[in-house]
Amino acid sequence: MKSETANNRPWYKEPMVWLIIAIPSITVCWGGVMLSLALNTNDSLVSDSYYKDGVSYTENVKMDDYASRLQLHSTLVLTNQEARLTLDGYLDEQPSILTLKLIHPTLEDRDVDIVLQRVDDGLYTGAAELELPSRRYIWLQSPDQGWRIRATEVLEENRVVQLNAK
Repeated sequence: MKSETANNRPWYKEPMVWLIIAIPSITVCWGGVMLSLALNTNDSLVSDSYYKDGVSYTENVKMDDYASRLQLHSTLVLTNQEARLTLDGYLDEQPSILTLKLIHPTLEDRDVDIVLQRVDDGLYTGAAELELPSRRYIWLQSPDQGWRIRATEVLEENRVVQLNAK
């Protein structure tokens, strides 16, 4: 008797039918989510100038080596409106302007360039509009003298960050 009623059950009471329906349905839904993400998000990790960046690698290494030979080191303090920096090393002449680049690890539109002007011997200041705290690649460079100091730090308001030539 039981075998006759088991064979005559309606289709929607069979677990295998639901398994066969569920797997393709979930796949179609997940495919729609992936398609939506692919069409609506930016390719922010792809550099438009990857070839230029690769070619200029040698030049960048020379700038780092020059800073290392000069034994440059710097102390940086940031607030939401201002950047203060002291620079020490074996420089023949203190540069009048420095460029401080605060590069976001993934989003190019959050990069900040700050021009620092010399206020006193070894002391530089510049205006900075920046969201703190944030993790950034820090590049301090002198365009006139051709050196650069790099670091990676989490920047917080009034936190002292040491930059040393490597």
